[in-house]
Amino acid sequence: MRRRRDISTQFIGYLLVMTAALLFGFNGNLSRLLFDEGITPITLVQFRMLIGGGCLFVVLLVGRRKALIVRPRHWGWLVAFGLSLALVTYTYFVAISLLPIAIALVIQFSAAAWMTLGEAIWRRRLPSRYILVALLCTFGGIVLLTGVWRFSFNGLNPVGLLYAVLALVTYIAYLLLGRRAGRDLSPLSTTTYGALVATVFWFCVQPPWRVPASTWVPQNFLLICIVGIFGMAIPFSLMLGSLRRLDATRVGIAGMLELVAAGVIAYFWLGQRLDLSQIVGSLLVLVGLTVLQYEKPEPLEAT
Repeated sequence: MRRRRDISTQFIGYLLVMTAALLFGFNGNLSRLLFDEGITPITLVQFRMLIGGGCLFVVLLVGRRKALIVRPRHWGWLVAFGLSLALVTYTYFVAISLLPIAIALVIQFSAAAWMTLGEAIWRRRLPSRYILVALLCTFGGIVLLTGVWRFSFNGLNPVGLLYAVLALVTYIAYLLLGRRAGRDLSPLSTTTYGALVATVFWFCVQPPWRVPASTWVPQNFLLICIVGIFGMAIPFSLMLGSLRRLDATRVGIAGMLELVAAGVIAYFWLGQRLDLSQIVGSLLVLVGLTVLQYEKPEPLEAT
C-alpha cells in the first residue's frame, strides 16, 4: 500500500511540473509579443508578480483564510524564496537580450546537471541510472532544440554571460528554496507571499511613476494580466506543488519540457518552423521525461 501511494505521489508530481512547463512555454511566446510592443523586462516581471500574487491572495482570502497565516519563523525562507522568484525571470530576460537565445537557454537549463552533481556529492552516491539517462536525453534534446553549436562563442557579450550564469544560479535557488519553504506552507501560500515579496522588490527598483506609458495601452495591459495569471500564478503554484512530491533535481529535469512546449506553441502561433534536429531534440526531451517515470520513488520526507 505504501509503495502504491509513493508511485501515485510521484506521478502527480510529474504531472504538475509538466503542466507548469506547458504554461511557461505559452508564457514565453506571449512575453515575446509584449517585448516587441516595447514592454521592458523589469515592467513585465514586476506586473507579472503583482497580478499573479494579487490573484492568489484573493483566492486564499475567499476560500482558505487560514492559509494566509504565516508564523514568524517561516518568513525568512519566504523572503529568500521571493527574492529568488524576483530574480530568476529578470536575469533570464536580460541574458537573452544580450546573447544568442540558444546559448542562454543551454546555460540556464544546465541547472539539472549541476543539481544532479550536487546531489551525488551531498549523498556520496551516484544518481540512479534512470536519472542519468533522463538527464542525458533531456539535456541532449535541449542542445538540439536550441542549435547552440551553430553559434560562435568568440566575442560573446561578457555582461550577457554573467546574467546567463546568474539565471542558472537563481533558477537552482528558486527550486531549492521553493522546496524548503513548501515544507511548512501550502504551494498557494508560498507562491502568494513569494510573489508579493518579489513585487515589493521590483517596485522599489522601478517605482510606479517610472513605469513606461506603453504598459497602460489596453491591449498590452490585458496581455500582461494574462501573463500574470497563466504565466505566474498558476504555473508557479503547480511547480511548488510538484516540489512537495519530488526533489528539486527531478523537477529541474522535467521542467525542460518548457522548451518543447515553447517551440510547438511558436510553430502554431508565431509561424516559427522546427527543423529536423529540433524535432529530434523535442522527442529526446520527451523520452527523458518518460524514463523518469520508471524510477523507483524514494521515501517521502516529512512535511
